[in-house]
Amino acid sequence: MNKQKVIALIFALVVVFIMATIGKLIENVNNEEIVVNQKPVSGEIIYWTDAGWKWQGWGRTTKYYKTQQYWFGGSDADGVQHGAPIRVIFNDASVGYIYGSLRVKLPMSSDKLGLIHTDYNGMNRLMNDLVSQTVVKVVYASGPLMSAFESYAEKKNDLIAYVDDQLSNGVYKTTVREVEIVDSFTGEKKRQKVASLIPDNSAPGGYVRAENSPFSYYGIEIGQVAISEIQYDDKVTKQIETQQEQNMSIQTKKTQALAAQQDAIKVEAEGKAAAAKAKWDQEKIKATEVTKAEQEYEVARLAALKAKEEAKRITAEGEAKAAANRALVNAGLTPLERATIEKETQIGVAEALSKIKLPTIVVAGGNGTNGNTAMDAMGLKMMQDLVREMSK
Repeated sequence: MNKQKVIALIFALVVVFIMATIGKLIENVNNEEIVVNQKPVSGEIIYWTDAGWKWQGWGRTTKYYKTQQYWFGGSDADGVQHGAPIRVIFNDASVGYIYGSLRVKLPMSSDKLGLIHTDYNGMNRLMNDLVSQTVVKVVYASGPLMSAFESYAEKKNDLIAYVDDQLSNGVYKTTVREVEIVDSFTGEKKRQKVASLIPDNSAPGGYVRAENSPFSYYGIEIGQVAISEIQYDDKVTKQIETQQEQNMSIQTKKTQALAAQQDAIKVEAEGKAAAAKAKWDQEKIKATEVTKAEQEYEVARLAALKAKEEAKRITAEGEAKAAANRALVNAGLTPLERATIEKETQIGVAEALSKIKLPTIVVAGGNGTNGNTAMDAMGLKMMQDLVREMSK
């Protein structure tokens, strides 16, 4: 074989090799991916966390996702069920099955990625061997911290908090003690062993840990922890339904009692308002009557003063006329003329007195029918006195 044929053969082999391994020359890294590239011969490992074309150089690549959702029996947005629920035992020995999900976020630093890649060498192994096992352990460890009914009602949010805290800081170390409790369903007192957390201000999250969190070691962040459902065995489910009915009955009675109390307060307030209004109405009537009486009294007083002044004027006029007549008589009138003058004088006085408007309103006791009678009597007496005076 001559030299040219050897070169051609080598060139052909190189072309075949390049064509066969062209997929290992360049790697396209997607934005949601982390790609680990191990170079041939040297074994150097490169971590690509940014998107774009990368020179692979026939290296062996392993792909991870920057973030991935982990499901334990929950359903995604399309309603697809993922994984299996986690079985837990509560401190009242009831069994439950927890459904939910959480978000796993990988670190971007080469040292943390190196630990993950060395120990798990791939996303599937990472999720199955680390994430799944740790979540099951943490959720199971949270069950004894409450009863089944507490997990259904007042401590449901606490359950989520316990899971989240232990995923980040490690599983709790607990102490078991026997306490007397009131059964949530029967209302009877009983002795029961419960697990309690051990406070420690120097420990992560303020509680003593039985072990450190592996997620913390690998720099993995856990977030969006959600519990979508808790399924209980038939016995617990029936007890919860019974307890719900009792609670609803109690709330209904409380609502009715509160409504009755509010009605009583309303009736009392309306009664006080009515009494106050009635009292005020009486005060208004009293004030009106007093004002009216004062007005009538003032009118009567002014009328009496006016009548008195009018009487004085008439008296003065009568006295003047009588004096004139007496002067005429003294001057030598005949008896006939004198009698005529006296007659005319008395007639004139009577006419003048008849023109006096005496008060018609007199403030006095009784039924009011004698008011004019008193004023008439006063006028008659005045007239008689005048006539006597003028006859002298």
